[in-house]
Amino acid sequence: MAIDPRFFSLTTSTAAALAQLTGCELRGDGNRPVMDAAPVSMAGEGDLTFLAGAQSADDMAGLAGAVIVTTADLCSALPDGIVCLVSDAPRRDFATALASIVAERQGVWRQQPGGDWPEVEVGPAAVVGEDVDIGKGSVIGAGAVIHHGVRIGRNCRIDANAVLSHCDLGDDVVIGAGSVIGGAGFGFEITPDGPVMLPHVGTVSIGDTSRVGAGCAIDRGTLGPTAIGRQVMIDNLVHIAHNCRIADRAVLAAQVGLAGGAVIDEGAMLAGQAGVSSQVTVGRGAIVMGQSGVTKDVADNMTVVGFPATEAREAWRERAALRRLIAKSSQRKE
Repeated sequence: MAIDPRFFSLTTSTAAALAQLTGCELRGDGNRPVMDAAPVSMAGEGDLTFLAGAQSADDMAGLAGAVIVTTADLCSALPDGIVCLVSDAPRRDFATALASIVAERQGVWRQQPGGDWPEVEVGPAAVVGEDVDIGKGSVIGAGAVIHHGVRIGRNCRIDANAVLSHCDLGDDVVIGAGSVIGGAGFGFEITPDGPVMLPHVGTVSIGDTSRVGAGCAIDRGTLGPTAIGRQVMIDNLVHIAHNCRIADRAVLAAQVGLAGGAVIDEGAMLAGQAGVSSQVTVGRGAIVMGQSGVTKDVADNMTVVGFPATEAREAWRERAALRRLIAKSSQRKE
């Protein structure tokens, strides 16, 4: 099941019903059931997905039983037997269809939850939802909010007023005060009537011994997870958007921002106020210097600087040459 039932409830529909709801043209079996949703690379029988661009054959290998929201041209290129909802705005209509089958899980909140975990310290005014799992030795700070279904490992520390939802934490994880883990991301589709927000039905995972500073925001995936590895160090006021992937031992300094789907590989380091564009990869062991804007992939062990970020030694040479030209020009004028 692609959508985690700890966090969301699902309503079964059919391809025909979703076509009618969205105004899409139905091509294929209208009785095909729709029971879940998944990215194209993971979609299979009974899943709703969308295809807005060309995909590899491997990504589409399991699509035979899926219902796909896509364009007429892409639908025509798909194998026989696949059910399509043909749309001129697949992301928009996928969002409408998805919202009709997926809803946030509801439950009862516990206002004084300390007795539920005798080996867990729970501060005053903390609120915990249903089916929350908190490991031995963990500390939940005052005023923290732990939503339904969240899993927290052993010896974790959740500081005051942090909010956790749609997430799984490993052991020895620290979440700083006021941080929000698992909130909806900033995915939307522009339409003639204005922006339409896309439902975010993914999760966040954070590996063992990772540290998240105060005032950070880590958004859950649109579909699938936002994944943070082991021993990742995240400073205060960092924003990590939906479906980002951060590998083990990466370091992100204060005010770093990652756009949706960015990938930070193992051991990479991002200095303060650096930004990484959507779907861009920063390679293993790479360094992004402060206030740099990364708009294309960074190779392993490379250091980049500036906007758009370029290899640091090349950037320094260019700046030195520019200074020499300016100096020579000034001398001529004198």
